[in-house]
Amino acid sequence: MFSEKESKSMDRIETLIGEQCNIVGNLSGEGLIKIDGSVEGDLTWQDDIILGSSALYKGNITCRNATLFGRVRGNVICDESLIIESTGKVSGDITVKNIIIKEGGCLDGKCTMVVSKNINEILD
Repeated sequence: MFSEKESKSMDRIETLIGEQCNIVGNLSGEGLIKIDGSVEGDLTWQDDIILGSSALYKGNITCRNATLFGRVRGNVICDESLIIESTGKVSGDITVKNIIIKEGGCLDGKCTMVVSKNINEILD
């Protein structure tokens, strides 16, 4: 169910959306969230997110750090780092401070790199 890399963070996950779960609507909160199911709506998260390899996210994501093993159809804004793993795919624009795209990972969109401590200052 979880890859070795995904399971390293499992002990601190505070919110989990399982593979068989489909959500339509916006999400907001804090703490580490892991999404393995499908979500359609915007995600405004104060902390880190992990999209599992089975995840499909349709909507915009705003968070501190994101690790993407699954697919995103929407824009992604990370205050710190974005990691697109080898199975990850983003179809949309990203705004980040740091980015890593592993071999096999895909970004189909525009990337804006920022140096400010708070990306919201740039976007205003």
